Amino acid sequence: MGIQDRDYYREGSSGFLDAWGRQGAVVWLVVITSVIFFAQCLTGGARQSELVQVGEYSLDGVRSGEVWRLITPLFLHASLWHLFFNMLVLSWAGMRIEELYGSREFVIFYFVAGLFSQGIFLLSQVVGFTNPLATAIGASGAVTAVFMLFAIHYPHQKVLLYFVIPVPVWLLVILFIARDLWGAVGLGATGIGYFAHLGGALFGFLYYQSGLRFSRLFDRLPTRTASRRARPTLRLLPMEREEEKPEPVGAVVERAPRPKEAHDEHLEAKLDRVLEKLSLHGQESLTSEEREILVKASEVYKKRRK
Repeated sequence: MGIQDRDYYREGSSGFLDAWGRQGAVVWLVVITSVIFFAQCLTGGARQSELVQVGEYSLDGVRSGEVWRLITPLFLHASLWHLFFNMLVLSWAGMRIEELYGSREFVIFYFVAGLFSQGIFLLSQVVGFTNPLATAIGASGAVTAVFMLFAIHYPHQKVLLYFVIPVPVWLLVILFIARDLWGAVGLGATGIGYFAHLGGALFGFLYYQSGLRFSRLFDRLPTRTASRRARPTLRLLPMEREEEKPEPVGAVVERAPRPKEAHDEHLEAKLDRVLEKLSLHGQESLTSEEREILVKASEVYKKRRK
């Protein structure tokens, strides 16, 4: 079977469902979060919705065993502007981060960042820095983590502050952190989860510095390992070198061309392994040799189309 017959190489399927199926994780997160917000509006209002009553973060709720309240606030928002700014930053910065790390790693990063930032907010309530009766909703902590990671990778990328003033991303991150620190010590506006924002920024920084990749940790789970061992492995055996015979001087020797099919199968076998690694660990995991294989395969299949 040629690579053009495989699912990831097929073209011409441009239906609505196929197009949505090719969207990245960031697009799906934005869509799902937006749909849930409008569901809030239809079930009692953005803040009084039954969804908020069940899913908002509250210290008492978590203490009573409702641990889902550490994650569900990621999909709930207090107003249209709250939703708009969070999803704007998530789509703008998140798509670039997803390209770097891969969809699977990004999704895990996003949820763990949300959990970590909510944990920092919980800790601030336990130690008395934040009102223990305060509740919280919003994806701001996880989005801040994404923005921090984006700023580390692209510090000189220009953005428009208030849609007017161009500033580099590194400066904008410093301004946001300074604002959250100011509010965390009680000098800012009330009703904002400053500690959740700071927790998100801290998580993004620690994630980058540690070099941790969550998808690799999941790959090491016993069930995953067992399934991999069950698969037949492909081994490339070195070809036996034919004994070179002296050629008569002045004679024209015709060399048999290398069979095209064998060459294609060898390239496709290598390409399959590279594409699997790319889908699991993202572009950063590829070596220079593996990138060369992608380029060679691209050239080969372009020639086939002509």
